[in-house]
This record gives sequence, C-alpha cells and structure tokens, in this order.
Amino acid sequence: MKFYTALIVILFTACSGAGTNNMPLKAEASPAPENFTTVLTGGEIYTMNPSRPTAPTITYQAIAYDKAGKILWLGSEMDADKAAKTGAKIIDLDGAVVLPGFHDVHLHALEAGINEGRCILSEFASKAKYKKQITGCAKKQSGAGWFIGAGVSMPDLLAQISMPVDFLDMLFPDKPALILDNLGHGAWANSLALKAVGYDTLAGNPSGGLIDRNLAGRPTGIVYENAQQVLRTSALPPTPANGAANYQALRTVLKTLAANGITSVSDAGGYWTRGHHLAWIRAEQEGVLTVRASNALYVFPDRNIDKQIADLIALKRSHPDNLVKFNQVKIYVDGILSQGTAALYEPYIGGFGVAGVSERGFEYFAKADLFDYARRLDAAGFSLHFHATGDRGVGLALGAIEAAQKTNGVSANRHRITHIFLTAPADHARFATLGVTADVQMTPSTFDPQTIAFYKTIIGDRANDLIPSASLIAANAPMTISSDWDADELSPMTKIGLVVSRGREAVPNVEAAVRLMTIESAKLLGQSDITGSLEVGKYADMVVLDQDIFKIAPARIKRTKLLATIMNGNVVYDPHKRFEKRRLKQGE
Repeated sequence: MKFYTALIVILFTACSGAGTNNMPLKAEASPAPENFTTVLTGGEIYTMNPSRPTAPTITYQAIAYDKAGKILWLGSEMDADKAAKTGAKIIDLDGAVVLPGFHDVHLHALEAGINEGRCILSEFASKAKYKKQITGCAKKQSGAGWFIGAGVSMPDLLAQISMPVDFLDMLFPDKPALILDNLGHGAWANSLALKAVGYDTLAGNPSGGLIDRNLAGRPTGIVYENAQQVLRTSALPPTPANGAANYQALRTVLKTLAANGITSVSDAGGYWTRGHHLAWIRAEQEGVLTVRASNALYVFPDRNIDKQIADLIALKRSHPDNLVKFNQVKIYVDGILSQGTAALYEPYIGGFGVAGVSERGFEYFAKADLFDYARRLDAAGFSLHFHATGDRGVGLALGAIEAAQKTNGVSANRHRITHIFLTAPADHARFATLGVTADVQMTPSTFDPQTIAFYKTIIGDRANDLIPSASLIAANAPMTISSDWDADELSPMTKIGLVVSRGREAVPNVEAAVRLMTIESAKLLGQSDITGSLEVGKYADMVVLDQDIFKIAPARIKRTKLLATIMNGNVVYDPHKRFEKRRLKQGE
C-alpha cells in the first residue's frame, strides 16, 4: 500500500558547526487537522529554509502536507500526535534523516536511459578487442538500419588505429555504423555513415563541428563536437519506433533518479530534432513522472538562425502547472579540455588538440552569431544554458549574456554557465554583477590524480585551478552543483562528500553543499517558491537518509543510504516498504 497523500512529522536538528538549539519552534501554521492524512515521526529533518539563516539549528518535530502534496504545517511532535487522533496515519522514521529532495540541474537523463540499452564498448582497447566486441554487438543489432555503439575514447582510438573508418568498413561493408565516444563530444563512423550526412564529400568542416582527416585529406572516420550530433540525428530520426524506445528509456532512468533522491532535474540534452522532448511530455501526460523537469532545447550551430529560433519558440513549454517545461536553450560555446577543444585565453602546451583547431581551442559559433542567439532567445523568454569549459569560453558566455541584458534589460530569465573547468579571475565578479549562475560538477573522476597529471601536460599549472568553486563563492557568484550524468557520477552523496574536502577550492561545509543542490538549484530553475526547502505552502519533495550527513566525516557521506524519495507528496522510492508500515497509536 502506498500513500500518495500525507502528513509528515519530522525531527529537524542542527548542522555541524552551526550551533545547537533543540527547543521546538512554535508551529508556522495551524490548518484544519482533518486535512492531515499521514504522520511521519521519530526522525531528524533539515528544512534548508533560506529565510531562516539559523534554520539548521532549529528543531521542528513535525511537517504536514495535504492530499495535493503541499506542506500545511511545521510544529512539534506533541502537536502532531494530537492531530493524528483525527485519524491520520503514522509512519515511524525510526531515527532516519529527512532533507528536501535533491535537484540535478545539469544531466543527460534521457541519453543515460538510451545508453543503458546500447552496445557499450571498452573506453581503451586493442584493435583485436574492439573487433571482438563490435562483432558480438552486431549480432544483436542485425535487424537495425544502423549499427550503434558507444563508450570509446576517440584520441586513444586514433593512437591505436590510424584509419578507423577502414576498420569499421571491414566490419560493416553494407550498413552505416556509428560509435559514440565516452564524453559526448566525438564519434567514430564508417564510410556509409559519413556518406549519409554528406561528410564524404564535404570540403572543410560543418558548422560547429570538426572532421578528422589524414595527411592526404581523407576522413579518418572520427568527428568531433556538433559534427557527431548530425550523425546521431541521421542514425536516430524521430520515427515512431525510436520515439517508443526513447519513452521506455526515460521510464527506466526515472527509477534511477528516484533511487538517488533526485526530485527535480534539468535535462541538458534537448535534442528536439530526434523527438527527445516528446518522451518527457508523454511521461507527464501518462502520470509516470517522478521528477519536476525544466529542460533545455539544443541550439544547433548548422541551422539557419531565423528558422531555428522560430522552431525553438514553437517548442517552448513554460506553464507553471506543467511538471515538464522546455524553458531553457542549451548553447555550446566550446568543447572539452581533454580534446583540446575548450576555448582558452592562453594556448595549450605543445600543440595539443585536434588537427586544424586553433592552439587556443574551438568555438561552436562565431561570436556575432552567439551574441545574436543570446539576445533573441533571452527576449523570447528562454533561460540561457551555456556549455563552457575553457576560460575564454566562459568569457564569451558572460559576454553573450551581458549583450542580451544591454539589449533587453535584465529579465526574470535565469541564465547560467555550466562546467567552468577554467575561469579567468577577472571574470569571477561578472557572475554576480550579471546574476549568472555558475553551475559546476565535482566528482571523483575530475580530481583523480592521474586526470590532473594529464591536464598538466596540456595546460600546465592552470590544472591546479580547475573548477574554482571557492573563488566563485567568494566573489558572490550564484552557484549550483550538478552531475553531468551519465558522463559522470550521479549520486548526490558522493558529490557532497567530495566538494567539501577537495582542498583550497572546496565548498565551505556540508550545509553549503546541500543548499547548492536544493534551494539554490531551485532558484536557478525558477521554482524556489514551490520546492527546494521544506516550508509551509511548498510541495513535499524530500528524501529520507539512514544517517545524519551533517554530523559525520565527509569521507563517510558517500556511504549514506537512501531509504525513500517523495515527490509532490508521492512516494516514488521506498525499497524497504517504510511507507507501508504503520505505527498504531494507543487506543487504536
């Protein structure tokens, strides 16, 4: 039995380092007790209420929400017990901890679901191993129009095989074949796939993309950045069959999100030319969503500006009652550091990068076009979601937002730059001045010693200043922490433990990290009036944890287990059937 309408009673205790105050507060509201349907009691709950600077030191013992999923009341456990006499159900938390549901404001949810059903190849492998893996996968895809795989490191592949196109042609002489890379910025294609999009005869590079060629000028089969998006769209057009597969992939990934305590997302894929947006809309219409979604629509560099803006405006979905919104546009400014396509102020070391690309990296758009898109899409009411990893890329994104604000005035649109591996110190203050959110991802792979050592070989001592979160916070930059899943780790617990212990650029403490992933992220998505903290009038989006992450060493946080996830008052994850167990009151 699942309770989709509930009154929740929760204990709320102090964050470490914030002092203690265990005196229960006066109830914030006194609604009619008959609206109370379920009581959770016997735990510790942190509200993350932004209007109370000392909120983590306050002990609330009860929180109530109605059948619509809205929080009605916060008060003492004693008062909640009285209210329960009206017939409300009681669920015993048995010492568990409750927080607002986590927001992941930059992830690739639908793509992650699609990738679960793909042929995943080794990131690094020999020619013989790739032949064996690809041949095995090909048998499973014998009836498909294209062979599709994923997971390979393109730079490493070129080091192993000088002409990867010939290798795939040998395996697939009569069928287009496309293998996506491990980072979402490159792909490996055979001759029939290149021909399908005109890359076999194209002189130069497509807009926003790169085609790798040998010394004789022949394509090697490796393409980068937006060039691989063109191939993806050709391989996976918005057919009914692909639409059904996209929907099933989303259904799968929603379970993963719920199991990680994520109740709000911003899907950063947004590949509307493949019908990805339709899967989200269908999930809302069929009532299966377990998250609120404020998603992006991808801006393709190779499309006519006027036509594309008109298409994006037609796809815009921003009604407050919609659980799924398409109210952002995803604009790539540059590529990635590890490929030499991140845009830098100072050059890479030793000519590192893709052949034919500037020693200072790559840009998806000409500056004039980038600024034109920013002005016009901001005027159309979109929040601008920029991908920028290099310091020059970040500077270009800030410049585009500044140009939009000079033309349109400062709007209610919430613009942000995501990734931000490098920033120029002179640009830090511009985030606060322009009201731009710095959205960062900090996961184990980012700060692995081998990864840092590699970055030092391509950018030198600049690798010591990757993702300057503390410096941006000190400059009063609005900030959020997201995952970039499935390119990286999804677990909020893993991220929290890392960001507070990474060294000089660490987030100040666990409380700050949780705020960046709850209420601050809700502000970025324009929904802090309805979620992001546990307050009267907001929706009951929350998670139940098995230990108090504010009172343990950061290294232990990643071992925290999620016991339940609640979104909109609905129990969407409950592996131990906690919400099916009812503690009887005396006399019942």
